Amino acid sequence: MIAASQREMSGGTMNYARLVGCIAALALLSACGSDPEAPVAAAPVAETAPVEATPALMAADPTEKMARAVGNGKPGAAVDIKYEFVSRPEPGKPVQLDVALIPSAGVDSMTAKFSGMEGITLAGDLAVEYANVQAREPYKHSVSVLADTAGVFYITVSVDTVISGATLGRTFAIPFVAGSGQIIQQKTSVPVTDATGQPVEPMEAQETTR
Repeated sequence: MIAASQREMSGGTMNYARLVGCIAALALLSACGSDPEAPVAAAPVAETAPVEATPALMAADPTEKMARAVGNGKPGAAVDIKYEFVSRPEPGKPVQLDVALIPSAGVDSMTAKFSGMEGITLAGDLAVEYANVQAREPYKHSVSVLADTAGVFYITVSVDTVISGATLGRTFAIPFVAGSGQIIQQKTSVPVTDATGQPVEPMEAQETTR
């Protein structure tokens, strides 16, 4: 019995020694695998709103350098008119007049008629029509203008626009000077008259409905 007790005690001692050895080995492995310092968390990166891409080159306005016809400044006009002369108007020499008709939103179609006062002659297509027009799209047309003498003159452009079946008419005047700049100073003393002998002055847009 004494011998058996000694064997049990010897076996228990060996098992305890093995357990202690295993714990020591695990502790050593844990110490070797751990970092000496805890890693520092990276600072959060602030999110920025995405920047919308813009075209490198914006489409140029083809009417940017053109003048506005007299009388088209009334708010809510169904059409806008811009113009330019290809060269300086001179008496006895025809000059090309380029006109851009720019409809407003809601315009379905439009027609334009060109006429001149006494002392000038217009040539070319003096009546044009545009169907299924697009808002703010310039519709260009050219006519030839011939001034018989030096002076200040006006070209009349009568435009009819169709909006939802209704016709809206407007009249514009395009002024120009044929000859030297001194003609402008003479305007106040020598009134310019039309074919009926009535004086012609810059007019506001005239609106008629049909």
